[in-house]
Amino acid sequence: MDLNTFKKLSDYEWMVEKTGDMNVPAVIYASSTLVENMDEKVREQLVNVASLPGIVNAAMAMPDAHWGYGFPIGGVGAFDEEEGVVSVGGVGFDISCGVRTMRTGLKEEDVRPKLREVIDELFKTVPAGLGSTGEIKLTEEGIDEVLEGGAVWAVEQGYGTEKDLEFVEEFGRVEGADASKVSHKAKKRQ
Repeated sequence: MDLNTFKKLSDYEWMVEKTGDMNVPAVIYASSTLVENMDEKVREQLVNVASLPGIVNAAMAMPDAHWGYGFPIGGVGAFDEEEGVVSVGGVGFDISCGVRTMRTGLKEEDVRPKLREVIDELFKTVPAGLGSTGEIKLTEEGIDEVLEGGAVWAVEQGYGTEKDLEFVEEFGRVEGADASKVSHKAKKRQ
């Protein structure tokens, strides 16, 4: 991308100013070299995110940003609870990128005093990143059951409740899912 099309905020902050349909500016957090090597689609998609209803503050992209199916991969957007949207592109609808929302019923005032403890526990408990490990190890046949059973499989294994399925697209299982269409290599990575 051409750095001259950005307003430089710092050595690692590059802003696309709010224009046209944008509701907020768009900011990329990266070195000049990383931004220059990003595909122009990243900028285009980030501007589209900045144009979504209810977005607050700015549409943002992290140093690893590359173009995706809606949001750029590495894109971040926060949305007003009343006026905003939930964008499937922001969740990573192709592979979901491990992103999920969970309702706890906790209030900010309950969590704020223990925020560091909560974050530390989430970091310890939730597998994340390349090479992460988890407690569930599946055979290829087991992976096929997950791929075809979806969240319904998880509930049947005790990893959720029937009520959880009400909050998942297609109630947790896509009809006609065919695990044979997923490569052996992908299944091996679990």
